[in-house]
Amino acid sequence: MNLWKLHTSTKLVLWCLLLMALTSCVEEFETDSIKFEQLLVVDGNISDQVKQHAIHLNYTIPMDGNLAQQNAPATGASVWVEDNLGNKTYFTELEPGSYYSPNDFGGVIGRSYQLFISTAEGKNYQTPPQEMMSAPEISNIYNRFSIELGDGESTYYPGVQFFVDVADAASSTQFYRYEWNDAHQVTARYTKNLDAVLQTNGSYKVVPFTLNVKECYRESRFNKIILATSTNSSNGELLEVPIKFSQAEDFDVTTMYSIEVTQRAISAEAYSYFRKIKEFNESNGSLFDKQQGTVLGNVVSVENPDEKVLGYFEVSGTSSKRVFLQLSDLDPQVLDHIIYPCTVFHIKEFEGDLRDFYNATDVDESIRHQETVLRSFYEIFDQFGRWHLAHRHCVDCRYRGSLGKPDYWP
Repeated sequence: MNLWKLHTSTKLVLWCLLLMALTSCVEEFETDSIKFEQLLVVDGNISDQVKQHAIHLNYTIPMDGNLAQQNAPATGASVWVEDNLGNKTYFTELEPGSYYSPNDFGGVIGRSYQLFISTAEGKNYQTPPQEMMSAPEISNIYNRFSIELGDGESTYYPGVQFFVDVADAASSTQFYRYEWNDAHQVTARYTKNLDAVLQTNGSYKVVPFTLNVKECYRESRFNKIILATSTNSSNGELLEVPIKFSQAEDFDVTTMYSIEVTQRAISAEAYSYFRKIKEFNESNGSLFDKQQGTVLGNVVSVENPDEKVLGYFEVSGTSSKRVFLQLSDLDPQVLDHIIYPCTVFHIKEFEGDLRDFYNATDVDESIRHQETVLRSFYEIFDQFGRWHLAHRHCVDCRYRGSLGKPDYWP
């Protein structure tokens, strides 16, 4: 998810204005009276990490365009980054509107960098020089039981909140942005060695199943802007920075969990920009919310300085820390709210035609419908020479993750 493609939010605001106008009893609102202004949207960053960095270029689309289309890629552009020593790094368009650096590119702490863009239409854009500042090490990643409120009244979600501490948060800057990625190791309790294949006549044929679906991994990553500042800290520390909340049910069959937090040292200008974007996103729920207007970034037009350009090019030093946790490493209160499907949904033995099992012909007709729904989640396996059926989460890990261990997993 690109966090900073503001044309989506702009489009939503325009649709709200249209709806309000159409439902007004004063006068009709003509959509033709709205003048659409196509704006360039820049989304990208570079850091001192040696890897392939990306710059995404898109154009905003009119509100009467295709609602399924979220952006219009700016293809055919020339994109490069130049440091204060005159070194240029060119980005190659590998996907429409997405430009990538070489794999061995990484910024140098203390140097300043500028982004340059020359579009296929001959327009030129650039950013002011931005210094790459070093990021202090993350001291600690830890968790605590927490309850996230839904509607603030009857709905609530117990779970685990992850925090970080940074001991030397004022070493080069006072402003930080955070990213995270995590992975659940998902293990099926039983070994799937049979498969029930539905036939055209409605019966089931039981065949051997040889694929190992015992262990899977479910990975996810951040989708919100996470900011922190040490400006209010007297000793240069950052304590209890909230990074990620997970509902307890997300740990239902997890045997091991890992989370990596990346800390980006950013400028005061970048912090101000992302804070405005965060406020804008959080206040889009109602027409009566405070409207933040168009949030402009640090990209400007060379030919026309008054042209509006959306998005931001971030230059940041980074530090990362990854931890691996067993379930026992979670706050004990979290464990009280974890749902274990292999305990809730008991294993079933069944002899005879599987069609009778899935159609629940062995139960009273008054509860047959709900039983057939429940049994549709059960899968067959052989244990000690007898057929058994268990909830699919307990037999096939692919319902909770993907096969293949991540490279970083121990």
